[in-house]
Amino acid sequence: MKENSFLSRFLIDAKYRIWRHLLFILIGAVITFNQVFIAYQDCQDIIGNRIYLICFSSFALYLIAMYFNYFYLTPRFLLKEKYIIYSIMLCIIVFLLPMLSIAEEYWVRNTLGLPHRITSYTNPLILVDNLAACMITTICFCGVSFILLFRNWLTNNEQVSRLEGEQVKSELNKLKGQITPAFLSKTLRNASASVETEPEKTTNMLMRLSQLLRYQLYDCNRDKALIKSEINFLTGFLDLERLNNSQFQYKIEMTTDINNLFVSPMLFISLVQYLIEDSSRLDLSFSLESGILSFRCKSDNKKELSGEALASIKKRLELQYPEKYILISKPEITELKINISE
Repeated sequence: MKENSFLSRFLIDAKYRIWRHLLFILIGAVITFNQVFIAYQDCQDIIGNRIYLICFSSFALYLIAMYFNYFYLTPRFLLKEKYIIYSIMLCIIVFLLPMLSIAEEYWVRNTLGLPHRITSYTNPLILVDNLAACMITTICFCGVSFILLFRNWLTNNEQVSRLEGEQVKSELNKLKGQITPAFLSKTLRNASASVETEPEKTTNMLMRLSQLLRYQLYDCNRDKALIKSEINFLTGFLDLERLNNSQFQYKIEMTTDINNLFVSPMLFISLVQYLIEDSSRLDLSFSLESGILSFRCKSDNKKELSGEALASIKKRLELQYPEKYILISKPEITELKINISE
């Protein structure tokens, strides 16, 4: 709303502050001058240009009251939800201003020897006569307070949105698929055991492991990553698993050209790492049809996604692809479908 609406930007952005106050002063001046000209319309010819001095004095009085409401009453009471105190003080000011205007008119007419428009300044009915002025003043004061309330509401919403975004981002980082400590420990242990007998294998293992860790630490920090990079990461991971376990075999197929698609980084590794345990073979396939990306993982054991692993994967999918995914887990087969058309 702040980005798309000129009104909200005009009311909030610091660069419009001077223009906001100028507009505010101009509206106040128009209302005050109009009231003064009406009050002295019976003797404008006698007063002459001195009526502008009266206008400015009345305007200064109203302006002081309005800025008192703007800088003191509203921030100290209304924004802090002290509504009763704010209402009482506002009512006092609203009823006091017309009375001060009448007192000023009485002094001006006496000083200049002008006939009095009001026959009795002590008559209580004067309050009734000034109800219209009170209503206009109340509308002006409430308009100023509304602007402050609106700005405060937008600012609070912005802070809440930013905190929610940071919380979601932090939660996603926790849920983001990573190479498990068990896999790292197994790789380093096997590399250490083969360093003397098979130095080339050790070098190969450490090089592949460093590539995987570099991708995990640096290349996948973006919100989206090319699926080609994700598949290369999976390939490197499975190659490293084959170096750890010579009996392990795998195959990755792409039935359609999906290399230029973007997905959330480290999305598939959580599924693969969970299903690779106690498996000697994995068959992975990727396909795209009508904007639906399908990932299928077939293993040679009866293991299914369950427990904490399933909850973690589903939670991440809910955060990144809400209502756009289908996760099916059965013995030997796990399938994930994501709508990436939008």
